[in-house]
Amino acid sequence: MEIQEPQTKRYESIIVKFADETTLHGIRYVTNSRLHKARRLLWFILLISMAIWLVFGIMSGIRKYFTYPVSTVVEFNYVKTIDFPAVTFCNYNQFRRSKLETYDPVFQQILLALVVKQGVDIDWDYHDSLYNDNHWNMTEVAVTSGHQLEDMLLSCTWNRGEACGPQNFTTTITDFGICFTFNGDRDSGRRLTVSQAGASQGLRLRLSAEQDEYYWGYYTAAGFKLFVHPQGEFPLVDQLGVSFSPGFETSFRISDVISKSLPTPYKSNCSDAKLQYSLNYSTEACWFECEAKIVTEFCGCRYYKYPDKIIFPLLGPVPLCSPRQIVQCVLPAQDSFSVLNIQCDCPVSCMHESYDIKISLALWPSDFETEEVSKYYNHTKEFIRSNYLEVNIFFDILGYQQILQVPSYDFLALQSDIGAYMGLLGGASVITIFEFLDCLLATISRRRRPVDLN
Repeated sequence: MEIQEPQTKRYESIIVKFADETTLHGIRYVTNSRLHKARRLLWFILLISMAIWLVFGIMSGIRKYFTYPVSTVVEFNYVKTIDFPAVTFCNYNQFRRSKLETYDPVFQQILLALVVKQGVDIDWDYHDSLYNDNHWNMTEVAVTSGHQLEDMLLSCTWNRGEACGPQNFTTTITDFGICFTFNGDRDSGRRLTVSQAGASQGLRLRLSAEQDEYYWGYYTAAGFKLFVHPQGEFPLVDQLGVSFSPGFETSFRISDVISKSLPTPYKSNCSDAKLQYSLNYSTEACWFECEAKIVTEFCGCRYYKYPDKIIFPLLGPVPLCSPRQIVQCVLPAQDSFSVLNIQCDCPVSCMHESYDIKISLALWPSDFETEEVSKYYNHTKEFIRSNYLEVNIFFDILGYQQILQVPSYDFLALQSDIGAYMGLLGGASVITIFEFLDCLLATISRRRRPVDLN
């Protein structure tokens, strides 16, 4: 007892001395024995309440920080020149009637089943007696039986009247079928750029829908679908394309939009995974590739509308689907994929470039011009109205819009909140924390010293 009592008094003196010297406000009113007990009690309750409030505020800030909230910032950047996008268009009709008439009735039924997708009965026994299962290469059939660019493209001008033609387009197989792409070859090394906004420096096409060649199909409209996309991106014309019809001049005013998302651990959980057939990642392209892989693996062959770059290392080269496999396996598998909503791992892209499109229409040609156009092309006015059209694709402003995700509550904001709570509720700072640590270590150090009993 002779030793313990002095130690207790020494601890009390240490606490009182610390309370008098610390930068933490209010604690000296609790330890000051000269003050009234009621006053010391009130200060003690106040300090405890502020401490609870301080802990609650700090924990709330930490929880908020680890939810990784983000804000969206929209910027517009003006440039002197801008890359012109790739432009892919397709005729709504997939197979020409004149070409279908050259095939036998059974194969006509098969092609009809491919475009109508249901309600067509096929005599497969008769088909098997005429052909083996791999007799027809559906890619070649689709290319040769579809509308030819040389027949549809009546005129083409680019960038203040520079002439262009079929040689400036590439035949592209898309989810819509056979299409044609302008400025789509990213590996050619030639970058088409414009230095001025407006229709004068865009792409201008005059096309013929060739409705006299139309046949039964899944799509009942007449005209074209068009998709504007970055070079190297697989054109999902069926899913994302816009339509334009004969008898009109259609203007597509485009603006470049670049979206950047924050990667994990932020909420967007974005991805820039490489796709097998597309140089640019997008959620829609990822879903299409996922569907293509699942259907290809299920049917054991590749649908001709799927990119030929889809590879299965364990299976080796995958053969092209025969007409029978398409009708009996691929089309039902595609329907099941959509109905069952099979989940694919396709997060949003961390960086994605796309084009906003504004469309305007005008009757074309005018009544005055119709007679001249009909004479020039040697067709009736009715034929011109129901088949011919013009389309202009151009930038409406020379620049690009950038949509960025930025952290809305970062570590510096967390520090500021903690400092604000400490200063507001206790008049404390980081130095106060070190004062507590210093006092604690000094007390422990004194306690471990040997006691002199003499």
